[in-house]
Amino acid sequence: MTKAIKKQDAKLPVVSDLEEFSGQGTEHITARDTKLPILKLIGNTSPVLNPSDSKYNEDAKLGDIYNEVTGSLYRGKDGCIVVPCLYVNTFNEWADRGDSPGRPINIHTDPSILAQTNRGDDGRDRLSNGNYVEDTGNHFVYILDEEYNPIEMALLTMKSTQKKKSKLWNSMISTRKMKGKNGFFTPPSWASAYRLSTVQESNNKGSWTGWAVEFDRLLDQPTDSSTLEVTKEFYNSAMKLDLFGKVAFESDASAPEKEPSIKRYTNH
Repeated sequence: MTKAIKKQDAKLPVVSDLEEFSGQGTEHITARDTKLPILKLIGNTSPVLNPSDSKYNEDAKLGDIYNEVTGSLYRGKDGCIVVPCLYVNTFNEWADRGDSPGRPINIHTDPSILAQTNRGDDGRDRLSNGNYVEDTGNHFVYILDEEYNPIEMALLTMKSTQKKKSKLWNSMISTRKMKGKNGFFTPPSWASAYRLSTVQESNNKGSWTGWAVEFDRLLDQPTDSSTLEVTKEFYNSAMKLDLFGKVAFESDASAPEKEPSIKRYTNH
């Protein structure tokens, strides 16, 4: 039997030949069949730290970075390298915990929605229907390994105390310049790598885990060409597709599988 197995293995392609069969088995997988993971900070109340929770991960530690779909863990101190391929600011409408299906009720893109809110006793901007709205920075990123090879795509959201970090990151991206044949220009965001790590923050209301963003380097070396093909393609896809319909928001098993409604520049 051992000889038969070896003989069969000899007919299988070696790793160097797998490129010839690229994509086989995924021919019928479309954008509707996949979910975009959310990259999250692990805080004190994160389910991955709770042994009685189905999402518990014994390797996870406070302050780590966690991919909810793939289960990938990145140590908070060391962080991970990401390429910011696209940024979108939204105003997400949520129901209170316990009444929420684990995803936004609506995703508004018009900031005028905030004019329809009043500040609640809990400090949240409340609509007349009782839901609250959060000003949210959405960074669609591609995670790279330490050799700058693409690993996985994800969504990184920054809101509340982290919205300032989002604005700082956007400033870092938009003000970076390179010298070209026609003078200085702003390189595409999908051609720059940043290191995301975590820090512990606090105020008089408590403490939490926050993001730290640091520029790493431009992906302008000959060895970066393959990575740039991937990050540019993610950018192109993000511009064409409704990525929010693909986001793997935390779902409630008792709630119907319904994607959040996206409301663009409308007044209610």
